Amino acid sequence: MRKPPSQELLPASRPRLDDDAMPVLKEGLTPEARRLLVQSVSPNTIRGMRSDLRVYREAGGRLPATDIEIANYLSKQNAMGKQPATLARYANSLHMWHRYMNYPSPVRSMAVRSVLRGVKKTRDMRQKSAPALRLADLSQLLAALDRSTLPGLRDSALFALSFYGAFRRSEIVAIAVGDLEWKPEGVIITIHQSKTNQSGRIETKSIMRAPPGTTFCPVILLEHWLQASGIWRGAVFRSVSTAGTIGAGRMTSSALYQRMKKALKAAGLTDKGFSPHSFRSGFITEAHLRGKTDVQIKRISGHRDQRTFERYIRVADEFENHAGDFFTL
Repeated sequence: MRKPPSQELLPASRPRLDDDAMPVLKEGLTPEARRLLVQSVSPNTIRGMRSDLRVYREAGGRLPATDIEIANYLSKQNAMGKQPATLARYANSLHMWHRYMNYPSPVRSMAVRSVLRGVKKTRDMRQKSAPALRLADLSQLLAALDRSTLPGLRDSALFALSFYGAFRRSEIVAIAVGDLEWKPEGVIITIHQSKTNQSGRIETKSIMRAPPGTTFCPVILLEHWLQASGIWRGAVFRSVSTAGTIGAGRMTSSALYQRMKKALKAAGLTDKGFSPHSFRSGFITEAHLRGKTDVQIKRISGHRDQRTFERYIRVADEFENHAGDFFTL
């Protein structure tokens, strides 16, 4: 199958498109139209499709595929213990490849759709979510950090902002100094792109300055990190070498997770099962239990889908204001 033409038109910062990931760019499109076509799909989506299709081909799959081949592939992956959400993603990547390549999608056939329905009926479909890291947990985590060191200062600001901004880890590591707008009341942080905003729509999160005397204030911790590190432009959160040298590029999402695991161990919180997403779920949970409205919380979390948002609320409400809280006559 021929390779897509005009690869040189793709921005260097985005994954290259090829037959395994994206469509053949249609001949006759102007350079500007091709550029916009590339920009219509996020880099993460391209990487995800490439990864899913690699799994399919390593399993002996052919492209283009028939509905029977895909149905058998998904059934085999299900027998190997792959999660239902993973199987649905595999199916969607195969569907998109066929659509982009101008082939009829076999994923929409009765055979494939029936296999996916069978997976849902025979597997536990409860979504596993990160446990909520509550305010008490955050205080314990921050107290275990050594803020006399640059890594300790950075991690303190990183964790506090992750909580009070309900950030996803991909969002927090992408923050640049130019995204910060300082106000007497706190700081406004501009988010250029997120998991639910791949179009580049500008969003902001306002982080309030804590009252005087508060043990841990996210805004003050951020100020202390920037002052101590000397960072005045570029990425806010960066690597720090053992010699105390600040890295040039931004911290990776995986590095954030590693720093969190180290801090959790120091704080004695390893057994709680927290992950970086626990900051986000923890803020939503804490705010809800403290009586904040959905509208107030979503101004920070950025949720647009109410059903997704309510999954956090249900976690928060398992035993809160329980109807069966009476045990005496």
